[in-house]
Amino acid sequence: MNLYRSGKDLINQFYALVKSTQIYDFKNDVVLAAADKFVTHLDKILINAPQVEFLRYRDYIFFNKLRMRFEIEGYASLQFLSESFKILKLKSISFLPGITPDEAIRFAALFREDHDLMLKSMTAGDFRSVAVQFAGPDEEIPDFLQDGEQTKRTYFKALMVTKNLIQNLWTGQPVNVKSFRRVVYTLIDSISQDEYGVMALTTIKNFDEYTFNHSLNVGILTLAMGQRLGFDKKNLVKLGTAGLLHDIGKVEINKDLLYKPGKLTAPEWDRLKLHSLYSVRQILKTRGLDEISISALVSAYQHHWNYNGTGYPAQVPSEILPSFLSRIIRICDAYDAMTTPRPYHPIPYIPTLAVRVVWERQGSFFDPILVKIFLQLFGLYPVGSCLELSSGEVAVVLKENPGHIDRPIIKIVRNRDQEPVDGARIDLSVNADVNIDRAVYPQKYRINPAVYLT
Repeated sequence: MNLYRSGKDLINQFYALVKSTQIYDFKNDVVLAAADKFVTHLDKILINAPQVEFLRYRDYIFFNKLRMRFEIEGYASLQFLSESFKILKLKSISFLPGITPDEAIRFAALFREDHDLMLKSMTAGDFRSVAVQFAGPDEEIPDFLQDGEQTKRTYFKALMVTKNLIQNLWTGQPVNVKSFRRVVYTLIDSISQDEYGVMALTTIKNFDEYTFNHSLNVGILTLAMGQRLGFDKKNLVKLGTAGLLHDIGKVEINKDLLYKPGKLTAPEWDRLKLHSLYSVRQILKTRGLDEISISALVSAYQHHWNYNGTGYPAQVPSEILPSFLSRIIRICDAYDAMTTPRPYHPIPYIPTLAVRVVWERQGSFFDPILVKIFLQLFGLYPVGSCLELSSGEVAVVLKENPGHIDRPIIKIVRNRDQEPVDGARIDLSVNADVNIDRAVYPQKYRINPAVYLT
């Protein structure tokens, strides 16, 4: 039995059951059929597990310690469950063996009530095979996620491997392909468990090591988008490898040009644009010719192709669209490049402005469907954005809110007098008293967003 698929199906069935109790009488055939389907599937899972638990932590929903991902398929069901946990102030729900359709119906019906009524019903002992934990004032890290340092270790190990790969190519040294392959698989596992935690680390911007940081960050962002699109592991490996290697051809560009401060001349730009062609050669040199390398070299060649047929190298014929992976990388590459200081562009866009540029160029530079997935993932105020609030305080965005792209989760880092504070963590989707006035450059308040995210 595929545990992730089972959890996804169970959430869909529970969502259908809850919705049916909100429309029909409990004895209606639609409600009874939904309850039977839910309990039957639940019983199959309970054959191999002592209980089934749904747990919410930082807007993630975990099914028996496995994080459920916001994908196109089943998005509404998972979003409903996440929002219900928030409204009802739930930490976890556990289903135990022996649950009956009648008990399942009565419990599902509580999801149309409020926190106080659910608390009263659960403490009255009305349920034998369902247990809930309510969330306390402080969000506790679940035991199975206690080692939050693992995410950081994964990122910095991946950065080291990426850096070694590029430096070895620069100097003509042997490349450790196995080490690189392991990094891709480790990143996939980390993003599956803590998507926002890994994405937060892409806010680390090292001016002196742009090539290495950018390659890794694009790899991570493409994997996050691939996960939202429901890619299986095989296709995630292709996408992640392509994202990490998309700019590898820059090893053939003279470093004086690559790191030249100030504006580039037209001939210098023409020379720099050749990195797409050079990337094909370097990927073949590094990996040989296999299914993964073919995907990577096609994406590397096309990652500056635009959706409308413009871009470079020239498209012949121009009506041929870039590959699907190339279109994903095109968005992630552009976003990370816009938000990262570079020698010839030392002042980057703030994340909110970069998102706006991506949105405005859908249909011309970027695939409009993928732009919508991108916006769902990043929100209007991406992780690391610095915000001035209606309260006069200043905050940093910690993570997005699925379903509320304009109301992220933030942390107050400056008080009304603009003094540094270790302020509250606020979920703007449930706190209507605080509003965002505008996004600003963090330098205005001498803020380094990465400090609050890592």
